[in-house]
Amino acid sequence: MKQIYFVAVFEQGEAGELFRPEEPQRFDTEEQARKAAGDLASNHAGVIAWSQEAKQGEEEYGPPIVFYTAGEVIDMK
Repeated sequence: MKQIYFVAVFEQGEAGELFRPEEPQRFDTEEQARKAAGDLASNHAGVIAWSQEAKQGEEEYGPPIVFYTAGEVIDMK
C-alpha cells in the first residue's frame, strides 16, 4: 500500500455554507502537503490536509487521517 497526501481548500458562501471550489490537490509527502496547506490557509475560509493509504493500481482508499486544519473545514468522517 502507498500513502497519498491531499490538501483541500474551502470557501464560505453568502449563506455561510462551506464549499470546496476545486478538487483536492495530491502530494507525494506529508511535508509537501503540510507546506502547501499552510501557504493556502491565509487565502481561504479553511484548509484541511490528510493522508490515506491506497492500494497500488486501484482507486480504493483507506480511512482519512487528518494532520492539518486551519479555519473552517468540513468534517471528514
